[in-house]
Amino acid sequence: MNRIAVFGIGSTNFRSVLGSPSEGFLGEVTTEPTRPYELETQTLEALERLAANADGDLDAVGIATAGLVDDAGTVFSFDTPGGETVPQVRLAERIEASFGLPTAVANDCTASALGEYAFGAGADYRTVAHVTFGTGIGGGVVEDGHLLRGEHGHAGEVGLLPIVADGDLESCGVRGAWEAYCSGRGIAQYVRSLLAEESRETTLDHETVTAEAVFEAVDAGDQVAEDYLERIGRLNAAGLGGVCNAHDPGLVTVGGGVALNNAEVLLEAIEAHLDDYLFVERPTLEVTPLGDFIGLYGAMALAEGKSVH
Repeated sequence: MNRIAVFGIGSTNFRSVLGSPSEGFLGEVTTEPTRPYELETQTLEALERLAANADGDLDAVGIATAGLVDDAGTVFSFDTPGGETVPQVRLAERIEASFGLPTAVANDCTASALGEYAFGAGADYRTVAHVTFGTGIGGGVVEDGHLLRGEHGHAGEVGLLPIVADGDLESCGVRGAWEAYCSGRGIAQYVRSLLAEESRETTLDHETVTAEAVFEAVDAGDQVAEDYLERIGRLNAAGLGGVCNAHDPGLVTVGGGVALNNAEVLLEAIEAHLDDYLFVERPTLEVTPLGDFIGLYGAMALAEGKSVH
């Protein structure tokens, strides 16, 4: 049985657990606040605890993390809750030097696609795409068990697909980017821009609107919020259509806080418009069955491949 130290590292939460590809998680997932400016130290400390509790030697380490990740396992532009970024975190290098363990690191959204393929709903499909709707939008694509990484390890930044050519909103310098309109952060700024021109009566407040407030207003029957969600659904359909036309997946799963907390209404809004943007055959579209832990499963799948190859 392979014993793998598995990490899911976000800007806010730092998760760790022992895992086995054949048996799943070997214990409870530990969650603690992320220490962005001490991330190498925090990871080494957590790895030390996992190694001490393992019933035998560890075989590998798998890490799914926010930020851009190169092929050497170095993380760039790691976001902090305060909006700043840590420019460089050498996770794989530090772990391999300190523990002598093979270490696989990938962006959390990209790794999630591999987790879906290996442990989730992707068993019956050659090509699986996963899209995470969280503070931003990210994703990944797996074909025949191989994760698409890109020339510099940065593939999967689907949230930066431009879906509004003349849009006023941007993300990471990309004008009209999908996540600028449809992520947790994007929904708030998009709706704020719509409210600035709105004269209809609505419970949404221009100054305090959040993505959560939009979905709550929809549940309460606010017609303006329903109209906005229909527009967001069309934009999401355009983004997903682009992913599908580029990769022809048999399955697309969605995850992240925005999707998991509003699954039915989000998918209904997308389903209403998806065919307008598809050239390829329509894939199966569903919420990931792996929930919040999909990134951890992706990290375990990454490490399994690292320990074998």
